[in-house]
Amino acid sequence: MRCLQPTRGMMKIFSRVLVASLLTLSFAASAEDTGTKTTKPAAADPAKPAKPTKLKQQELQVLAHYHALNQKEVELGTVAAKKATNEGVKAYANMLVKEHGDADKKLVALAKKTGQLIPREKPADETEKQEMADDKAAAAKLKTLKGADFEREYLRMMVQGHEKELTKLDANLARLENADVVESFKGKRETLQRHADEARKLQTNESTSMHDHGDDTHDSTPSTAKR
Repeated sequence: MRCLQPTRGMMKIFSRVLVASLLTLSFAASAEDTGTKTTKPAAADPAKPAKPTKLKQQELQVLAHYHALNQKEVELGTVAAKKATNEGVKAYANMLVKEHGDADKKLVALAKKTGQLIPREKPADETEKQEMADDKAAAAKLKTLKGADFEREYLRMMVQGHEKELTKLDANLARLENADVVESFKGKRETLQRHADEARKLQTNESTSMHDHGDDTHDSTPSTAKR
């Protein structure tokens, strides 16, 4: 039996089939790679920011104390700005209204940031309960005074009140843990001290003015009356 020798035509056909097969395999592999790439899972969304940590009850009570203090200072300062006749006392009262008012807005914002409200201040013991009652009675009495009597009592209350707050400050700050709240109380000591010092300075000025007025009255006495 005679073996068939491949002709030139057969070789061309064989070459074309081989090339076609190679191209088919290449396209299939490319499509498979493309499919693999497109089926990769989408990147995860960035993690949402964590919710602010709630303030503890002890921290809320610290805020409650200064919230009540700010409101009292704004109330009495507003009264003093209207009733005082001394321009220095008026200016001091207006300063307290602004600074305690601004401080109170910051306290409310801090509580709101954690989705909380500032509660009513609760006395820690019977001593604090009595102090709160005494402060309320003193404020009510102050509002009944007029003129120099009002100014004198108002300044006395401001010196005494701010000095008392200075003695309580360290204990209150020790109860704070939230970083934002701690940061907001930086400079609190300096502010309280400045308010006390300004009131004390006005007290001194008022005493000097009254003393000078007394000397003038004494000097105005006719010389015949001195004999």
